[in-house]
Amino acid sequence: MSSLIKTLTSTGPGFRLICLGLLLLGLLPGSGPARAQGPPLPLARLRVVRDSLSHLLARDTRPDTQRVSRLNTLAFALRMNAADESLALTRQALRLARQLDFARGLLEAEFNLSYYLRAHSQYDSAIYYARLALPLAVRTGNRYTQTRVNYNLARIYQEQGNYAAALGPSLDGLALARAMGSPRVLLFQLVMAARIELALDEYATARAYMNEARPLAGPAHDLMSTGYLSQVAGDLSRQQQQWRAARDHYAQALASYAVVTNKPGLIDMQLSMAEMAERLADYPVARRAGRELLRQAHAAGRPEHEARAALLLARAWLPARPDSAVYYATRALATARPRHLRPQARDAAQVLAEASDRLGRGHAAYQYQALAGAYADSIGGEDNGRRLAAVQARAARSRTGIELNVVRQRERLLRQRQELERLRTQRQLAGIGALVLGALVLAGGLFWRYRRRQQRRQSTRDAALRQRLAADLHDDVGALLTQISLQSDLLREAPAPPEATLARLNRLSDTSRRAARQMADVVWGLHTSSAQLPEVLAHMRDHAHEVLADADLAVDFAVSPAAAALHPGVAVCQNLYLIYKEALHNVVKHAPRATRVTVRLTEDAGRLCLSVRDDAPGPAPIARPGGHGLANMRQRAEAVGGALNVVAEATGFDVVACLPG
Repeated sequence: MSSLIKTLTSTGPGFRLICLGLLLLGLLPGSGPARAQGPPLPLARLRVVRDSLSHLLARDTRPDTQRVSRLNTLAFALRMNAADESLALTRQALRLARQLDFARGLLEAEFNLSYYLRAHSQYDSAIYYARLALPLAVRTGNRYTQTRVNYNLARIYQEQGNYAAALGPSLDGLALARAMGSPRVLLFQLVMAARIELALDEYATARAYMNEARPLAGPAHDLMSTGYLSQVAGDLSRQQQQWRAARDHYAQALASYAVVTNKPGLIDMQLSMAEMAERLADYPVARRAGRELLRQAHAAGRPEHEARAALLLARAWLPARPDSAVYYATRALATARPRHLRPQARDAAQVLAEASDRLGRGHAAYQYQALAGAYADSIGGEDNGRRLAAVQARAARSRTGIELNVVRQRERLLRQRQELERLRTQRQLAGIGALVLGALVLAGGLFWRYRRRQQRRQSTRDAALRQRLAADLHDDVGALLTQISLQSDLLREAPAPPEATLARLNRLSDTSRRAARQMADVVWGLHTSSAQLPEVLAHMRDHAHEVLADADLAVDFAVSPAAAALHPGVAVCQNLYLIYKEALHNVVKHAPRATRVTVRLTEDAGRLCLSVRDDAPGPAPIARPGGHGLANMRQRAEAVGGALNVVAEATGFDVVACLPG
């Protein structure tokens, strides 16, 4: 705060007025963690804040904690209306917070990144950063951000349809929000809980949460939370086919969102209102809104909204002009199918079946009806499975609470029994003294023999460890250090133009980093716990986000349950990790046009199969000139009885290693 006061006193009156305004809005550091990332600002005020904070960042470029806080604050303020700029600011804040070991700044950056990834449906990475942020929020005592992380996790799982997983963070966030007593925080958690119950068709429970949240809208002083409350109330009415009530709720939500959200951010709510107009048979209104929203969704590059708008137009034209309904339903189906938007694809197929029947095209109507039925069966089966899993999770959570009470009662009884046993033991000590002494002597002799046996085994393990460590250091780190030495000699003894010198320095820097990473992996491999598959998978996931994030590559990391249940040996686990690391290095080095890396671990006939695939346009060569990466990976796979294959296609390069499970 003192540095901020110095800044204010050393600048002109106009700039001081802007900074004081930002302080009053709670957007500069020093206004408290709970207000630093508070409610979204109206668009008019957001422009002032954006310009002011951008000016502060450009004016003061010192890499300190204050800059981290400003980057995080501006990134969060722009999260809904300038997502790409928000992402760039968040990554800057994350890198600087790591360099400074600034826990609060790191927490806010990880939460912002998780929020962005969730909003862009990159759920695996969003969960990864949310799980990094949650223990950091607990450790730093930041209960406000802890509730936000729980909310974000619950919403990620809810959007994935994983209601069982969503219940845990939702209930945890709700309990913490009740303890905090903040109306805004509690309102969001209550609406999230209602949204999950609504997805489970638990209307009574959802309505109870909504009734509890409604009185908090005024004290919360937040247009976004008020709009969110109205939106979920509309969803509840819609699911119960109360179309007019749903439309009224959506209109209230739209009025709140319009103050803080730009035009593309309102498409979803405008679609919901237009869909209610169609349900109420107000077809002219639905058609006018549908045409405009279809244009906006296509221009904004939002296929899920484009499919909904086309489907809305198809339904609105069905009673009057079946041929127009066929046109728009066909467009909705073509947009939904390749993007796996199955509810929209099902509804589009249903409209096509009805329109074809009205046009006398019986065969086409039958085909579309069969397609709609297939989608309905698939969606219904998955929904039933998800609801069953959620019911089981809820029962398990309730059972855990009951079991905790039983455990407490048992502990009380146990303490009473222990007290009685202590009294009895005091009376019997004189009689059993000799027996205890004899037992101690016998135990001492057995322990001495056990220690000698353990020392001999430890000596054997130490010898094997030294041999393996020497081999790793000689083969990997030694080779890299030799390259560094040769490159340094060349740089010193052979003068070259500046461009060539810079290229040599870059190669030297890259080789040094690889040597450091290889040394770190050798040290990590010394730990006995690292020989287990779960620890190796966790290390692989962390390594992917560390290496690929700096190269602006998105990562999709997934492990099948069958693969996670395998128990490979120590050598297989270590060679699996080394092959994986080499594959990621090849992507970063040889696939500059890649944007995403997909990592899959599966089980195939008892074998553990690793697939690392990039999406760089190709075809990529099977072997690159002068490279030894594929040969090294193949040699490591064959060393433990496995095999390695590579697939080069026009859509990417895939490395597949199958090792004994």
